[in-house]
Amino acid sequence: MGTFTTLSGKLKDKASHMKLNVVHMCSSVNTKTIDEAILKATSHTSNKSPSEKYVKFLQSTMATGYSPQTISGIMQRLCVTTNVCVASKCLILIHNMIKSEKGYEGEGGHRGTNSHRNLIYNQGESNLKLDDLNVDSSRFTIELVPWVRWYKNYLNIYLCIAEVLGVTPNIKEKFEEKRLETQRVSSYTTDCIFKQVDFLVNLFEQINARPETPLEKPNIIIIRMIGLMEQDYVSVMRLIKIRFEELDKRTADPAELIPVLVRLEKCRESLSEFCWRCEPLDKEFWGLVLKLKDN
Repeated sequence: MGTFTTLSGKLKDKASHMKLNVVHMCSSVNTKTIDEAILKATSHTSNKSPSEKYVKFLQSTMATGYSPQTISGIMQRLCVTTNVCVASKCLILIHNMIKSEKGYEGEGGHRGTNSHRNLIYNQGESNLKLDDLNVDSSRFTIELVPWVRWYKNYLNIYLCIAEVLGVTPNIKEKFEEKRLETQRVSSYTTDCIFKQVDFLVNLFEQINARPETPLEKPNIIIIRMIGLMEQDYVSVMRLIKIRFEELDKRTADPAELIPVLVRLEKCRESLSEFCWRCEPLDKEFWGLVLKLKDN
């Protein structure tokens, strides 16, 4: 960052902290602590992604009665900022908060049944808005802008999937998690499974549409976005595979799967960049896609 940009950022951060102290004169200590953590995690003056210290603290509030304050605080920070770096950090925090969500809401979970996601939507429209971002001439900012806009769209799709599935797409390799998910899917109607697969493949297509990764000096914020996305990629692959296996058992017309299989194959080359994270799963998944297509 340039000297003027750094000074401007420090002044903005200081003003935010002064405003926070005034606003919280009559608030609880816990609420003030949450807002302080959000400000420190999304400072103007650092090109680094949010500190794990603050991410973990904010995640710890998600299973408490303070989760609405955490989400609304991050959303407020996102909505008022015009700084690309701050906006990117807010989106990373939102992603981490939603990934920490626990509890299954059932088939076709509805918007509003979960306080985390409900706070990110208002009358059916996403509040993840990035209309007035200021772009300076620094290489860091120029690289970051297309990723921030892409990431916002990515999170919108991620949240839609969470609503359709009734749970965040965050399944782990653990046998019990896969067993429970397989059991749930077996109880769904075929139409419901097709709908879920459609939304899950949307996320693969959005990953496929990601901007080019900077090849010279690494952009740490972009690297953090990619890291979170890679975790989702592996989880979504597991979720699609479970649904394909269930559809394969049923007598549904295999031709109905062709459009979604074609969409997947169009993404395959780009997605192969992440196969190192889950080589056995990757091999099984694309083998199943080929088998279903041949049928």
